[in-house]
Amino acid sequence: MPDQTTIGVLTSSNRNEALTTLPMKHQSKRSHFQLHATRVSGIGATLALVLLAATAHVDANSLDETIKASQAHDKSLVSANSNRMAAAENVDIARSRLLPQVNVQGFRQRLNQTTIQNTSLGPQANVFQGESYQYQLSLRQSLIRPRDWSGYTLGQQQALYGEFKYVSARSDLFNRAAGTWLDVLAALSMKDLYQEAIKTVTESATQERMRFEKGDGTKDNMIEAQAQLLQAQAMLQDSQFNLEAKLSTHRLFTGDSQSQWNHQKLPNEDRVVFDDQQKASLLERIKVQSPELMAAKAIEGINASKVTQALADHLPTLDLVASATRAQNDTTNTLGYTYQNQQVGFQLTLPLYAGGGLDATRRQAVATLEASVADRESLEFRIEAQFENDWATQAGLLERTKAARSLMFAALEQKKAAFSGVNKGLRTWSDVASAELLLARRSADLITIQINLFKTQARILSLLPADDDAWASWIRSIDVASQQ
Repeated sequence: MPDQTTIGVLTSSNRNEALTTLPMKHQSKRSHFQLHATRVSGIGATLALVLLAATAHVDANSLDETIKASQAHDKSLVSANSNRMAAAENVDIARSRLLPQVNVQGFRQRLNQTTIQNTSLGPQANVFQGESYQYQLSLRQSLIRPRDWSGYTLGQQQALYGEFKYVSARSDLFNRAAGTWLDVLAALSMKDLYQEAIKTVTESATQERMRFEKGDGTKDNMIEAQAQLLQAQAMLQDSQFNLEAKLSTHRLFTGDSQSQWNHQKLPNEDRVVFDDQQKASLLERIKVQSPELMAAKAIEGINASKVTQALADHLPTLDLVASATRAQNDTTNTLGYTYQNQQVGFQLTLPLYAGGGLDATRRQAVATLEASVADRESLEFRIEAQFENDWATQAGLLERTKAARSLMFAALEQKKAAFSGVNKGLRTWSDVASAELLLARRSADLITIQINLFKTQARILSLLPADDDAWASWIRSIDVASQQ
């Protein structure tokens, strides 16, 4: 079995092989076949020109390049990065409550005051006019603040959560980028496949029409061949529409309108394989490094800090306070005075009763923590179950590719037999076209299975951080395989 990495190449080379097996006495027929192979119907020729125009500018474009381009263009990753930076600020916000708080406040105004005092001699009025002002510099330093210390731990957990969600978004982006890239390669392979098939089907229709016109064929065989040609044209047109859609998706995903594809081919599944020896190691790393799981643990830490905060609401707080004041005429008792005050002392606050709100807050925090623990345990189960299912799926798909490849080569032998039967007068050109379409369908089935295999492997890797060595190794191996 030849080692081919794309169906298009495999079909083309085997078609030549099938032609060269014709006996010498039928070489004139073979020349006649090649002569008429250029006589494609109007629809076939138009489609061929469209396909050539669509692929005339393409060159190499790797999965690694696709991922790099998507990282710079994907808005969901931009959002995750902004949320990460926002979450990181929670550390400084929480720390600020433990650092000295220094404030300056003051006022200055024109004071006009009339004071009337009732005396035994009757009301006595005093009028005062002058400048009134007060400037104060104050300092507050937390000494014992249990709630704020818990808040600092809470801020750290919130920053970790933002970081892990960003790492998770990158892994998801790698997975989506791989799927987009693979879809383009699959669409290219399908297009090449049907482009090759339509040549044989077109010639079969031509030969059946010529045989009927000469009286050697039958009308039903001619009509059957024309129907097969229409089917092949429809399949080719469908593959072209699909290719245009996949290329458009790739352009939107990467923001790159100049992606080149001439040297990229769908990799052979034998070159990109997860073996059973990798399974245990991969699962252990996923249990430790999975971004979604780490984010769930960060949520658990956040809720644990909130419980600690709720318990701290019952505890006393102690602050160091100091102030310096310079004022003039700022109160009724200081009219006509300019003075300076300096104060240093401590402020103790002891919560006694807050209407039951503190206890309710504590109960709410405990219930939320219990829910986050259950969520984390559930996520651990789902991740392991997903890994086991996906691993079994990719192993099954690998076996299915072997079976699909066997069916494809069986169809190739049927096509050879059909060619031989035509030369011996035992088969019709419609039989050749049927064999060609069967080969195309089975080749397309193989492509579909290969794509599902690679996408499943990417889904497994998406459980790991994007900077894990497993990602780099897989991307490198699939890029190398796609260029061989």
